[in-house]
Amino acid sequence: MKNLKLFPKTFLHCLGLMSGVTLIAFLLIYSLFPTVYQMYKQRELDADAARLAGELQELDSKELSAAITSYAISKGYGYTARYEGGEVICSAGVGISFEMLGGDFGTGNGGGSVRLDVDFATSETSFRTVDGKTVDLTLRASLQPIGDAGSVLLLLLPAVLILCVMLSAFVSYFYARSIVKPIQGIADATVRMRSLAPDISCSIDRNDEIGMLSQNIDAMYQKLLAAISDLELQIQTASRSEREKLDFLLLASHELKTPVTAVRGMVDGMLYRVGAYKDRDAYLAKCQKSLESLSELLCRMLEASKLDANAAAKDKERTEIGRLLAETASPYFIIAESRGVAMRLSLEGNFSACVSAELVKKAISNVISNAVKYTDAGKSIRIYLEGRAAVVENECLPFTQEELSHIGEPFYQRKEGSPDRAGGRTGLGLYLTERILHACRLSYSFAPYENGMRFVLDFGEEESF
Repeated sequence: MKNLKLFPKTFLHCLGLMSGVTLIAFLLIYSLFPTVYQMYKQRELDADAARLAGELQELDSKELSAAITSYAISKGYGYTARYEGGEVICSAGVGISFEMLGGDFGTGNGGGSVRLDVDFATSETSFRTVDGKTVDLTLRASLQPIGDAGSVLLLLLPAVLILCVMLSAFVSYFYARSIVKPIQGIADATVRMRSLAPDISCSIDRNDEIGMLSQNIDAMYQKLLAAISDLELQIQTASRSEREKLDFLLLASHELKTPVTAVRGMVDGMLYRVGAYKDRDAYLAKCQKSLESLSELLCRMLEASKLDANAAAKDKERTEIGRLLAETASPYFIIAESRGVAMRLSLEGNFSACVSAELVKKAISNVISNAVKYTDAGKSIRIYLEGRAAVVENECLPFTQEELSHIGEPFYQRKEGSPDRAGGRTGLGLYLTERILHACRLSYSFAPYENGMRFVLDFGEEESF
């Protein structure tokens, strides 16, 4: 039985149970029916004897024989009525064997014999007639029908058992099928779920425990798929982040190599007084400028390596964008003025947004810093709000389409002759800005306009709280 599948096992269990119950019920009927029938017949006989005795008390001796005979025949009883002295009044039916002296049968005046029934029920009672005579009345009922019924039951037993087994097999088959079919469906669905395909479900439309099991498996499978999808996304994000860090380190090592080599060459030339390097004062100034660029590059690299934008972007709060712009732009007014650049800030149309204030401030700071660095003296920078966006415009030489395609790449520098190339810029400002805004899920655009370049940071629709 252990090696059988669920359907044959359920079918055999159900068939055996129903057949066993049928057999036990048949045996109980066969064994208890005679006893129960005898008890029932005895109670009925006692009640009839008491009822007949009550009726006979109102009659005299001459009327007794006719009344007893009439009642006994209507009930199918044998009977014997005697006076207290032993004289038979009347007698007939089952359960008697005696010779009647003289007269006709049933009157006590004739002779004859009557068959003796071994299986019979007897009820005896006494009463007094209206003329004062005491009569002993005995009623007898045959129990032979119950013996015949037992024989018939034994005769029918094989046929009844075969019929019951056939009926049990029929019922067991459909019962086992109704139980096993949905379970088999669930089992097949769980096998298919091993492939982790998204369109698999048990689809068992029932309101019982099997239906609940099916719904729970479907819900658990969908949660598993969601967890796997989320895990794969996290793995891809982590892999991309690792690749970006590796690429950044490779680029950083290359970018550091150039200024370090240049400074070392100038120092060696001055140390050994080679050619033009004899003019130490001039080349010390160049070394200082190269070291400043190197220091700025190292600071930017350190900032980029420490930045965990994805984690910090989760710390959102309601922030006034106008106030954020004013705080971010404030330090750059002095720098812009020292470079002869006019910087104007307009906070008209101020609004609030739910953002990570620290990260957004860092991104806008990088944009304003680049605008100040790349704007020539006598030109201007405009910072203002437009709808639900912050805009930074600076008058400068616009980027070409090829240069715009490289915006956001670490250490990217414009071609020779451009302002940032001449100034020895690091190319990390917009790289950090793009990483921050991507983590904050904020869209932006950086495109040329008629007087220079325009940066637009869109804060999207207002969120409700």
